[in-house]
Amino acid sequence: MPTSIREVARHAGVSIATVSHVINNTRYVKEETRKKVQDSIEQLGYCPNAIARSFKTGRHNLIAFITPDIANPFYSAMIEEVEAVISAKGYRLLICNTKEDAVKEADALRVLANGVVDGFIIASAFLSYDPIAKMLPANLPVIFVDRSLENNPCDTLLIDNYHALQKGIEYLIHQGHTHIAYITVKNQLSTVIERRAAYEDTMASHHLPTDDLVFIANPLSSLFSDNLAPLLREDITAIAVPNACLSTEVLTFLEEHGRIPGKDIEAIGYKESNQPQYINPSISLISQPAEALGRAAGHQLLERMSNPDLPTCRTILSATFIPKTDRHKI
Repeated sequence: MPTSIREVARHAGVSIATVSHVINNTRYVKEETRKKVQDSIEQLGYCPNAIARSFKTGRHNLIAFITPDIANPFYSAMIEEVEAVISAKGYRLLICNTKEDAVKEADALRVLANGVVDGFIIASAFLSYDPIAKMLPANLPVIFVDRSLENNPCDTLLIDNYHALQKGIEYLIHQGHTHIAYITVKNQLSTVIERRAAYEDTMASHHLPTDDLVFIANPLSSLFSDNLAPLLREDITAIAVPNACLSTEVLTFLEEHGRIPGKDIEAIGYKESNQPQYINPSISLISQPAEALGRAAGHQLLERMSNPDLPTCRTILSATFIPKTDRHKI
C-alpha cells in the first residue's frame, strides 16, 4: 500500500499539518523540522496525491509558460529562470510552444485555463488582449512578458526595445556609415514595431535613406538565403539584425559570400541570454536581459497569486548596447 501522509508525520515526529506545510510551502517551518519531514518522505517513499491535494487547496501547483519560439535562446533562458523561481515555492512549469501561431495559443489557453493550471506567463502572438479575454477566467493570475498588447489589463513585463538599438545605429553613423541595412520580420508585434522605429527614426534624424535597406525575414528564427542576397551590395557597409538567431544566420551568410563581419561590413547583432552563443566577436551587440525578465515574471506571478487585489503592474527593463570595442567586458 502507498505510504500515507499520516505515516510520514509519525515517522518525522510532527503533525500532519506540518507535513502538509512542508510539501505545499503554505507556512513557515523551521529548517530542522523541514529536513526531518523531507528525510521521512524520502525514506518512506511518500508520493503526495496531487489530485486529492488540488481538491483541498483549489490549486494544482502548475504554472503554464506560453512561448512563441522555444528554439529562441531568449525564451529558453526565460523559461529556465521562471522554473527556478516557481519550483522553490513548490510549483511545476508547463511549457507550450505556439510557433508564433495565435490559433495554437488560443487552443492552449482554452485547455489549460479550464482548471488545469494556477496561472499563466504569456509571450503572446496576439496583438490585442480582447480575443484572449474570452478564453481566461477573470480571476486567473496572468503575467504577459516581452510583448505589449492593446487593451491589456494584466501585469506586463517588457524590455525597452527602442533606446539600445537607437544607440547602436547612432554608433554606426558616427563611424561614418550612411547605408545601414536592417533585417525585420513581417508582423506587427510591439517588439518588431519598436525596433524598426528606432532604426528608421535614427536614420531619419541624420537625413539618411532607409527605403531600399530594409529586408524581411521569416519570423521563426530563420531566413532563406534569397532574402539575404541584397546584403552583398557594395554600398551597404553596415547592418543591424535585431534578433539573436537571425544574427547568427546573417553573419554566416556574409562570411560564406566573402564579406567578413567586422572587416568588410560592420554589424550589430543581438545577445538574448547569458548562454554561450555563436556570435562573431568582432561585431557590436545589444544585450537583452532575458534572465532578469524571467526571474521578474516568476516572482510577479507568485505575488499576484498570493495577492490578487494588487494594482496592475507594468515593468520595463533595459537592454544594453555594447560596441565591439567593449566586447571583452562580457
